[in-house]
Amino acid sequence: MSYQSKSTDSFNTRLRFYLFEKVLKHKNAEFKPSLQEFMDFDLRDKEELIYKYTAEYYHKERNDSVDGVEIDKIYKFIKDSENKLKPRLEEWRVGYFIEVFSRILSKNQYEKLIKETECYYCNTSIEKIQELIEAGKIYKKNERGWNLEIDRKEPNQEYFYDNLVMACYWCNNAKTDEFTPDEFKPIGEAIGKVLRSRK
Repeated sequence: MSYQSKSTDSFNTRLRFYLFEKVLKHKNAEFKPSLQEFMDFDLRDKEELIYKYTAEYYHKERNDSVDGVEIDKIYKFIKDSENKLKPRLEEWRVGYFIEVFSRILSKNQYEKLIKETECYYCNTSIEKIQELIEAGKIYKKNERGWNLEIDRKEPNQEYFYDNLVMACYWCNNAKTDEFTPDEFKPIGEAIGKVLRSRK
């Protein structure tokens, strides 16, 4: 979990939605992806687009459509566009890191965030998790969970500071992309209660 890796994840989120919006707007017409247009693309004011992508595009059959564009065509368009962009993708990624990511999540904000010692959802501290590990009361089969993880409260948004919290593995894993922070909070509290009850 590095600052640079989160920039890459954030870039990939923006690119996916940028291309999705393009195919819906241009239907079957050709378009040229523009670096400046991509840099200006702001997901924070695109709730309807996010809804169409997550609740329609991903949940319909390939021969169904979103905004009059067949889902199979959307899929192929996004894949083709990503392939065409490959020679320029590193330039785009670097430009995004410099012009966008460092503004929406500064290195100082990132450092402050990862110093949090308690899960946002269940309030279990990393100290308590370490105690449980040492006492043999954690039963998962890999090393994920030894530290808190960065969670995007709104998972289809970019990694901007107000959208990020630190979460334990169990909450981050259970919340997935399904629950809003408010919906998940009582579930997190129940997870925390169980974890802290282990002796």
